[in-house]
Amino acid sequence: MRLPPPPWEFPNARVWYQPTFVPVQAARAVTPTSGLTLLSLFGWTLGGVFVVEWQDSPVGPYQEVAVLSGLVARGLSIGAWASHIVVTTDAAVLAGRSVFGLPARQGSIDFGGSIFDVVPSSPSPRAEAAEAVWGAAAALAVLLKTAVGAAVPGVAEPAERLRRPPRARLFEGVEFRADNEVGVCGWDGWLDERDDGSEVEGWSVSLPSFSGLLPTPSGTLTPLLRYPLTLGPARRVRLRPAVRTRTAPGAVLSEGLLGVLGGPSASPCIQVDGVLVVAGRPAEQELVDQGVQGG
Repeated sequence: MRLPPPPWEFPNARVWYQPTFVPVQAARAVTPTSGLTLLSLFGWTLGGVFVVEWQDSPVGPYQEVAVLSGLVARGLSIGAWASHIVVTTDAAVLAGRSVFGLPARQGSIDFGGSIFDVVPSSPSPRAEAAEAVWGAAAALAVLLKTAVGAAVPGVAEPAERLRRPPRARLFEGVEFRADNEVGVCGWDGWLDERDDGSEVEGWSVSLPSFSGLLPTPSGTLTPLLRYPLTLGPARRVRLRPAVRTRTAPGAVLSEGLLGVLGGPSASPCIQVDGVLVVAGRPAEQELVDQGVQGG
């Protein structure tokens, strides 16, 4: 299959992102040991889970789950490291690995499988503090609505979306399978978005991303890469209650994936609808000899 050169455009995508804290020890097991610096504070780094529906791309529509194991830096450039990526088509695997140096694997992604997330009925001091944080988040949403709601579609989402965490709630599981490995993260479904066909204007943000260092059949590693990833403009951006990323009982995970899932949420969950994503041309940073442990 002949692939076009980057930059690649992914229009009208839908992204669900839950930032999480990842223990440094777990992150180091699945991030490079040379060429990059893992950024951490008090024994934690910033990771998370992306769930994406690519409506259109140079290789056609597909779905993706990307697990970010940590925040890394090289010089003055800071970006995320994706330790595990599952996509739903052969072409997406080829593109991810050969064009952008990402550890893509083909598998299935199913939005189903109920998970009960039970919180003790007697609120602990920690739970009370969490509820206070949610109250502050709701107030922040009101301020955002007042300040920039007219300029940024979606930020004006009603603050009642940021409700207090209930004592017990039923989540759906985003289940992703690849190479006999099964992962499940918390999920409470997409918020509905109606596309009215209008032109989208507004903000965009550029995020440097690092990738590469994939093992080859000869036992060597591919180069360390850096490429710009631009998000925006978007039809709507919404803050949602944080969703716990964890594994379901009986799930089969590698030690590396098990280590980076299950950390506490770092912020409310973020859903972006109708966003244009542009992946720029990767630039080779260096060829390193040390690989990644785990997987």
